[in-house]
Amino acid sequence: MPTIPTQHDFPAGTAFVIKEFDVPLACVPRADACEWVNWFGGAPRPYPAASLTVDNNWPAASFEEWAALVKASITT
Repeated sequence: MPTIPTQHDFPAGTAFVIKEFDVPLACVPRADACEWVNWFGGAPRPYPAASLTVDNNWPAASFEEWAALVKASITT
């Protein structure tokens, strides 16, 4: 069942990113690198970082903005 995560569900240092205006991505820090996760639809799935380019993503202004995208992706 899809869920809307809270900021406490992520380790410190997680970056919340928006891709192409409606895809909520999270860059979760790991020991050797960042693990990219796509939260569109409310279920986390691995995301290939090679799909990111300089002009198709940006940092979310806040966790709340990012979480609103997750919520919108569940209800649409």
